Amino acid sequence: MNRDLTTQSEAVQERQVARRRQAAQQVTTAQDDWGLVEVGVAAGGEVVEVAINTALFEQVKPSDLAEAMLQAARAAQRRAKQLHR
Repeated sequence: MNRDLTTQSEAVQERQVARRRQAAQQVTTAQDDWGLVEVGVAAGGEVVEVAINTALFEQVKPSDLAEAMLQAARAAQRRAKQLHR
């Protein structure tokens, strides 16, 4: 009986570790208000993806692009923080 409980306990622990790994690998994305940039962040908040809308890219100043990137990154980090509390 103790062996069964140990086996069950180990299985539960393995599932918990697998869930934590899966959550850590999830990417949360967000866009800026203009739809110019989309940023993806990992569970810890680090930026792992950046995509720029090429249809709008040539119509903006570099300073606007920089602001859009910051806005999207901050929004994605907020979402990731909320999801992984």
